[in-house]
Amino acid sequence: ALDRATVKPEQVTTWELGLKTQAFDRRLTANLAAYYTEITDFQANVVDAAGPGAIRGYISNVEKVEIQGVELDLNAHPTSAVDLYANVSWTDGEYISFTNGPCPLELIGASTARCDLSGQALPGVSPWAVAVGGEWRGPGSLPGLSGEVFLGADASYRSTYNSDAAVSRFTEIEGYGLLNLRAGFRSDDGWDAFLWVKNALDEDYLQFVSVQTGNSGLVIGNPGDERTVGFTLRATY
Repeated sequence: ALDRATVKPEQVTTWELGLKTQAFDRRLTANLAAYYTEITDFQANVVDAAGPGAIRGYISNVEKVEIQGVELDLNAHPTSAVDLYANVSWTDGEYISFTNGPCPLELIGASTARCDLSGQALPGVSPWAVAVGGEWRGPGSLPGLSGEVFLGADASYRSTYNSDAAVSRFTEIEGYGLLNLRAGFRSDDGWDAFLWVKNALDEDYLQFVSVQTGNSGLVIGNPGDERTVGFTLRATY
């Protein structure tokens, strides 16, 4: 079917309204933005059931997708030794028109061909995402090296979202939070040495879950990394 071999370019139109501010002698920066994005000919997997007894998925174009949201970014430097940040975002993404999409697993049957996903949430989009963190620095030294010691932490959270294009109830990923920690030494000569811990609370979470188009029960996924501890030695020149 050579008429299906061409994928049209996506056409993206975005409107954004925001406010950028600084206060307390630039020790605090606050940026707020609201946006609306419309994507026509959105590139995604669609389903062709024209052939007898076959369901084929291939890359093509979805008529229309909309994404809208609000983002708040905060950065603070209360002292020369402390840096803090916080980010909060609300996002709403939706298939406005997607009439020939893959069917969610719970609707697949012997005669299932394709499903109308118009009005369904866009996969991979968490309605809420939050990140906070900071770093403290202080003078320090190692034998033969002068510099600074530092301690840092980064925490993030994303709310429940669906990770599969068919938006099946079996591919919904529950919200989760992660905490990363680090501590080390930076020399004035460009050497860094630090110990880090990723997923310090050993949170169990999934990075994605997916269902292959046309199958009748196979659900695949990839779990997130468990608590990981490491050491990094880095030189900058």
